Amino acid sequence: MKISTLVNAIILAGSTFSAQSLLAAGPDLTLYQFSRTPVKTVDSTLSSMKQFIGETPTAARADEDNTVRFVSDKDVNNTFEQNLTTGDLRFQRNFSAYLGDFKPALPAKDEAVKIAQTFLAANGLNATNEREVTVAHVGGLRASSMIGDKPGPVIDKLVTVNFARQINDVPVIGPGSKMVVNVGNKGEIIGLIRHWRELSGSKKISGSETYSEEEAKRLAIAQMSKEFGSTAEFEILQSKIAYYDNNGSYLQPVYAFETRVISHELGDTFNYVSVVPAIINAPEALNLRPTEQLSLDLIKRNESVKPTTVTKGFD
Repeated sequence: MKISTLVNAIILAGSTFSAQSLLAAGPDLTLYQFSRTPVKTVDSTLSSMKQFIGETPTAARADEDNTVRFVSDKDVNNTFEQNLTTGDLRFQRNFSAYLGDFKPALPAKDEAVKIAQTFLAANGLNATNEREVTVAHVGGLRASSMIGDKPGPVIDKLVTVNFARQINDVPVIGPGSKMVVNVGNKGEIIGLIRHWRELSGSKKISGSETYSEEEAKRLAIAQMSKEFGSTAEFEILQSKIAYYDNNGSYLQPVYAFETRVISHELGDTFNYVSVVPAIINAPEALNLRPTEQLSLDLIKRNESVKPTTVTKGFD
C-alpha cells in the first residue's frame, strides 16, 4: 500500500469524496447534534456477547474507558468489545477456520452487501434513518504465505462491506458513523465494527458563519506548513465539503482538501488530506492532531504495509 493511500485511509476513515459534495464558497450548512446513546450495562453486553460469538466469560467488568473486552480462552481469534457509554461494538468469530490454506466460497460483492444488510437488520443494528446509510466500499481480506523460500498461493479470505453515513449527498468522514461487516464462507458473518449514533437536533448555519473555500484553503496550507515545514510546497488537487464525526457531541461541516505535498525536507512527493472546520466559531475541536501526527510519523519513517504471511486488504 502506498503511503498516500494509507494517509488518506487514516484521515478519511474509509469514506470517499463525492463530486456532489462540492459546494460554493460560504455555503449554507447544517450543524447536527448527536442523541444521547442509552447506556449499556455489563449484563446487556454479556447478552450481546452470547448472541454474536456464542461465549461469555465467568466474570466481566468494564475497563477504564468503560469498555468491556473479551478474548476467548478456547480461541484467541474469537474476540468481542463494547463501549458501555457509546454502544460502539466490535467482534470477530470463527476466524481461525480461515487461517492456513482454507479457501472459502465467498459471495460476489453485490450479494455480500445484501448479506451484510440482512445481518444488520436481523440483529437490530441498522441505523434508525436508513437513508443516511450508504455503501462506501466493498473490498476484502487476502492472505499470502511462503512455502519454503517460494511464495505460496494467494487466497481471498473475506469480503468486507463498509457502510458510511451520508446526509443530503454530503459524506460523513472521521472515526465515527461507520459500520464494517466481514462476510466469509457461503455468506457467514465473521466480524463487525459498528460506530454509529443517531442524530437529534440540528441548526442551520448561514454563509456569514462559515469560511469561504479560499479562506479555508489558507487555513489548510498554514496547518500543513506547520506539519511539513515552511519549505514544503502544496498543490490543492480538489476541495470538498463533508461532515466530520469525531465521536464528540456534534456532527459538523468541514472542508477536506486533497493536496499534493512536495517535501524538500523529506525528499518526497505524496498526496495528503487536510481537514479544517467550515464553521468560523466551531462548537468543538475536531481533534485531528492524533490522526494527523500518526500520518506524518508514517510518512517521515517512509513506512508502507508489506505483505507477509498475514492477511491484507484487496479492492
